[in-house]
Amino acid sequence: MANGNKSLNNFFNTNKFIGSFPSYRDIKKTLNIPDCCFVGRSNVGKSSIINAVTRTKNLAKTSKTPGRTQSINIFLINEVINLIDLPGYGYAKVSKVMRENLGVLIEEYIQNQSSLIHAYVLLDAKVGVKNSDIDMFDLLNDSNRRFSIVFTKIDKCSKSYLSDLEKSMESLMKMYKKTFHNFFFTSSKKFEGIIDIQKDIYTLSKQ
Repeated sequence: MANGNKSLNNFFNTNKFIGSFPSYRDIKKTLNIPDCCFVGRSNVGKSSIINAVTRTKNLAKTSKTPGRTQSINIFLINEVINLIDLPGYGYAKVSKVMRENLGVLIEEYIQNQSSLIHAYVLLDAKVGVKNSDIDMFDLLNDSNRRFSIVFTKIDKCSKSYLSDLEKSMESLMKMYKKTFHNFFFTSSKKFEGIIDIQKDIYTLSKQ
C-alpha cells in the first residue's frame, strides 16, 4: 500500500497553477481535460484541503480572512485533470453586491461548464450543514452534477459526534440519490482522509 500512496503523491505532485478567471466564460480550453471542483462556505478550509491533496504547501493560497477567493482558480494535475477552486459562499462581511456576484459566478460555472465531472462540497464538520449548503446540493442536483461531501476539520470533533453527523447527513442525502456519490471525513492538519480524496480524483481522471 505504501507504494500505491507514493504513486498517488507523485501523481498529485505534478501540478501547476493555470490561472484565475472571473467567469467560466473566460476559461480558455485548449485541451479536452475534465474538471473536478471544490466548493464550500467561506472559512471551511478549502485551500488547506487542496494543498493537502496536491501535497504542495502553497498551491492554493490560504488566508485567515474568509472570502479572499473571488474568482475561479484552476490547477492542472498531472496534465490529465483540472482541480477547480471556486469562491467560498455565505461570507457576511463582504458586500451584498459581492456576495451576489460570487453566487452568480459559482452558479454559472456549475450549470454551464461542460467539462465538470464531479464536485466536492466542503462542510466544516464542527459547524455542520447550513441552508447555504443545502442550496448548493440543490444547485448541483438540479444541474445533474455528481457530488461528494468532504467534512473538514474532523480533528476538532469527537468520534461519537462524527458518527451522529454521518447518520443525519445520510438521511438528508436520500433526497439526492441521483447525484450524491460519497462522504469523506478529513483533517488537513493531520492528513486524515486525504488519500481517499486523492484516490477518488485519480479514478475520475481515468474515466
